[in-house]
Amino acid sequence: MLTEVKPLIKNKKVPGRIGELVDFPLQRVHIELTNVCNFDCTFCPKQEMTRKYEYMDYERVCGIIDQVAEYNLAEKITFHVMGEPFMHPRFFDILDYAAKLDVKTGITTNGTYLDEEMAARLEKVTVSQLNISLQTPDEESYKTRKARRMEFDDYQKRILQFIAACLRHKNPPKLKVHFLNTQIKSDVPGEDWSLGTMNVINNTTELRKTFGRWAKEVHKICPPMSPEETAEVEKRIEKLSTFKWNVVKVAPNIFFETYILDTWGNAFVGDGVIPTKIGYCSALTDHFAILCNGDMTYCCKDYNGNTKSGNVFERPIVDILNNEHIIAAIEGFKNNKVVHPYCQKCLGGSTRLKSIGNALGSIIIWKYLKNFFYKKT
Repeated sequence: MLTEVKPLIKNKKVPGRIGELVDFPLQRVHIELTNVCNFDCTFCPKQEMTRKYEYMDYERVCGIIDQVAEYNLAEKITFHVMGEPFMHPRFFDILDYAAKLDVKTGITTNGTYLDEEMAARLEKVTVSQLNISLQTPDEESYKTRKARRMEFDDYQKRILQFIAACLRHKNPPKLKVHFLNTQIKSDVPGEDWSLGTMNVINNTTELRKTFGRWAKEVHKICPPMSPEETAEVEKRIEKLSTFKWNVVKVAPNIFFETYILDTWGNAFVGDGVIPTKIGYCSALTDHFAILCNGDMTYCCKDYNGNTKSGNVFERPIVDILNNEHIIAAIEGFKNNKVVHPYCQKCLGGSTRLKSIGNALGSIIIWKYLKNFFYKKT
């Protein structure tokens, strides 16, 4: 039985100090429906996670969506932190509930559950964006996903069939296919990459070759493109570099994006991190996350809930957002100060020089140059 959509007075002003410090709606709120995943990727901190595996109850998810809608907390809800959202037994009921409240949703998936049937079901719940964490675009790199029941050829086929089916929708969602960039990988002594050592896209030539190969596969299944349009895609790909974040449009509603392999807030560095007390992060001013146990955390990189500041099953979200620790963290970032110990580790480094570099880089890039790197589409 579906949960009844409650009548809400929507777009209330967010009360308290948080409403003065932050412009709402935020870009997104992450809701982790489950931390269970059918992959054991070597580049993911799943092996380091100490939280128990569980699923968020459907009624509790709906309660969170109610609050997001009531206060217009975010432009969209993204179902992602850890875990594979399609594994939630009531995932489509959740998407349907959000759609009835006019709350936009986005999904990040490893792609194993995608097929033509899933595309048809997604059309009915108006998902605005779906991110496919392809990450490993060939058979050799796919081995690092430790998939137990799916070979690479089947994996690739399912993803392409899903994309083709989505493009037949009257209003197709935006589809982003993520590729892992391992060019910028540190070999600094003290960093333990035993969980994350891998090679996927290691140089610009390889990046362009990989994007070109997958673009050709997409062009086989998407609505016909003119020679001029495909030539323009090739030109875009030839301008890409592994030394930066890349997003390239390869067909209508389809984008390829690179994700740089990192340590998930120094999760793979061990105890040898030099923390920093200066730096900047947009956490809490453009997003926050809610884990499947209800704990609210500063950001989607906090896979273990180290920055939890309250539980949304026990207190309203706006009350937690006005928590003194969250206010202190936001005011600190505004003044280039890092308050929370976990954030100090996340923005730090394995050496003093790297810690200083990461701290200064976070301020320069994410505070002052963010609009240069991120362009709204």
